[in-house]
Amino acid sequence: MKRFLLPLLLGLAPLAGAPSAAAEKLFAVTITTGPAWDAAKPAAEQAFFKEHSANLARLRAAGLSVIGGRFADKGLLLIRAADAAAVRAELTRDPSITAGVFQATVDEYRPFQHGDTRPPLATPEVAAVRALVAAFNAHDPAGVAALLAEDAKLFGVASDSQSLDGDGRAAILTWLEGYFKSVPDVRSEILDLTQTGPHVSYRERATWTAKDGTRRVQTSLAVYEVREGLVRRAWYFPANREPAAR
Repeated sequence: MKRFLLPLLLGLAPLAGAPSAAAEKLFAVTITTGPAWDAAKPAAEQAFFKEHSANLARLRAAGLSVIGGRFADKGLLLIRAADAAAVRAELTRDPSITAGVFQATVDEYRPFQHGDTRPPLATPEVAAVRALVAAFNAHDPAGVAALLAEDAKLFGVASDSQSLDGDGRAAILTWLEGYFKSVPDVRSEILDLTQTGPHVSYRERATWTAKDGTRRVQTSLAVYEVREGLVRRAWYFPANREPAAR
């Protein structure tokens, strides 16, 4: 059995170059009403409100706004920029802020948990993929195999080619039985997941202990074709090594 068998095959998949650290940081912009706010008018009738909305749309279209929302009587934006001065420069383009209808404070935002505010997908295809990952994390070869079609095929994808790395449920089951014995603490975490028709793709983070005792972490991308509740085909892309877990 070749080295791609699952994206979860961790240290066996070829590694792409390590990503460089991004220069941008995240900043939380808290927006409150300012001294020029007219308490007798609703928000949509405040001076420069259309321009305020247009500036929010501009920030999103430019890829600067990560997320925005309201809490209590405040607004909150997460802006990606090099520094706080760059964020404030973007806010000066909003006449509702420069005129004092709104006022904004800028603070660096340092996330310690990452996630997705959208409701999780709950289709039968996604459920099959999540169940497969759960069986993998339980080190249950039969549980993984039960979610594969009898003629399932697993492919490793390189930049200009692909290889057949798993051919048939029985062969994959046999391989997994040996794999879990050789890497007893391997685990996978789904980071991002999306679906188009029968195809479910996700980015996963895998962790395990190497033979030299060091902890290893890498991320990779997988695409599953799921039909009638079973994985028929899967494609695994080269992994990226992350700093060692602690």
